[in-house]
Amino acid sequence: MTTFLLRRSVERAFQLDEQPSGLSLNPSKSLTTNPPYISSAVDDIMYIVDQVVERSLATSQRLVISSVIPSIARVLDSDYIGMIQRKMRDESYPKAAIQNALPPESTITAFLVLTNNLDMANDYVRRIVRSRITGPASGDAGSSPKSLNSLFPFGDDALFARRTLTSLQQTFEAKASELISDGIYVMFKNVVKPRLRLLLSDAFRDIDYQMNEAEVEEANRPIENEEGPGSAADDVVGYHFQRGWDALNEPIKRIFTHGNFERLLSTTISYLAEVLEKRIWSYYGRINDLGAVRLERDIVSLINVVVRGGRYGLRDAFVRCTQMCLVMNMEEDEWAETQALAKADEEGDVLDWKLDLDERSRARAIVQNRE
Repeated sequence: MTTFLLRRSVERAFQLDEQPSGLSLNPSKSLTTNPPYISSAVDDIMYIVDQVVERSLATSQRLVISSVIPSIARVLDSDYIGMIQRKMRDESYPKAAIQNALPPESTITAFLVLTNNLDMANDYVRRIVRSRITGPASGDAGSSPKSLNSLFPFGDDALFARRTLTSLQQTFEAKASELISDGIYVMFKNVVKPRLRLLLSDAFRDIDYQMNEAEVEEANRPIENEEGPGSAADDVVGYHFQRGWDALNEPIKRIFTHGNFERLLSTTISYLAEVLEKRIWSYYGRINDLGAVRLERDIVSLINVVVRGGRYGLRDAFVRCTQMCLVMNMEEDEWAETQALAKADEEGDVLDWKLDLDERSRARAIVQNRE
């Protein structure tokens, strides 16, 4: 009976499902609803789950718990997650109609909402379970669920109920998180990745790293850009990258949940670090000492754009890139000392090298007339 009720409730919730209105990827258009941007089915289904859990626990019967709670997990997996997966695959898959173009905006926003549905459902289930496991807060006993120890006073029934509820949470989170990861990868592959390479190409367009003293002096001269007076001319790479980076990420960020956007950002940055490293290797023989200094500034400028907002842990993805620039700009005596320490396998080097000895030598040789 409980399984039938849950399945019928999930089916009915999706039949009456309403999408959030007024969603747009255009930052100039204000959003008419408040976050999180999820469909109505999430709240409806999670309300039923909460009620079923509450009534099952209220029976204080171990047999009821052992039957009903696993049934909730099975229905959420097959009906709730299964339905969202089918919608993501068949109705809202973000695929461009022509090559090198973006998918339709309506398809992207619908896919973002479906991924949000999974993330928020994770949060709902987590709160439902934890509110029962931790019991009522002090002074709130009138409105909060009773503690498991008071509902199951005999034997190890309370421990059994706690483990069964924890299993519900873990099972659902595992299934939902797997589909979230798939959704994040689809967004990255079909929406972000095609624009990311173009973004880097535009940022480094017409940049020459075979510089002389006059060009360095000119590069350090303050300039004005269309945003107003600003940085030195040698920060043109960071300036163009920031504009493209914001144009790429802000439309997605305004709709995605915080957790989903952080997952997408992590995937994006891992790929960006790989592409940036390949770009640095591609300058072999096309960069001099002065150009190496400018390249290091440009790489640091790009990283600073990415880690804005306190995301300093994301710098770890770029360690290989920064170490390549460090090697290129070392003085000869410093380079010789670093190599000697590495070959002797001594502990005197304070750096945790991500480049092996051969890669360091290759990075050093990127600059012209270096061995």
